[in-house]
Amino acid sequence: MSIIRMITIGILSLAIILSMTGCKKPEPARLVVQVEGELFSDALLSINGKQVGKLTKTLIKADGQLFIDDAYTATLPPGHRDIPEQDQCSGTLDSLEIKSGTYTILLQTEDGKSLQINASLKPGLNIIDYNSDEQVLKGNDAKMKAAPGSTVTFP
Repeated sequence: MSIIRMITIGILSLAIILSMTGCKKPEPARLVVQVEGELFSDALLSINGKQVGKLTKTLIKADGQLFIDDAYTATLPPGHRDIPEQDQCSGTLDSLEIKSGTYTILLQTEDGKSLQINASLKPGLNIIDYNSDEQVLKGNDAKMKAAPGSTVTFP
């Protein structure tokens, strides 16, 4: 067998092995941020100092009126299961896709209130859930106090 033929077979074998074992891209981290309560329900979201979005604010009033980002959207029918006993406000940023890694996530209101979260985002779904009335941050099997104006490190 000639040397050129052996080199060709070696290169083809290596190419086949690499294609099978792959130079696969790592799975991205998907971030969902949810806020219950008025504070931060329409906050700007920054990651590592760069603004990446704004939470969508949802308000359901006790009379069934539904507002999204302060615009009247619908009135839920009487007796609907989603009508709260008192006005209920929440905010969501759904499924932002980034590389997995450690990030500084900042929620900031238009009047300057903020909450900084240092978080390690893993490949797949990462949910950060903040209750502004109770000042509790939950997600990734962790639960911690997080007052507005503070910085918390999230596992």
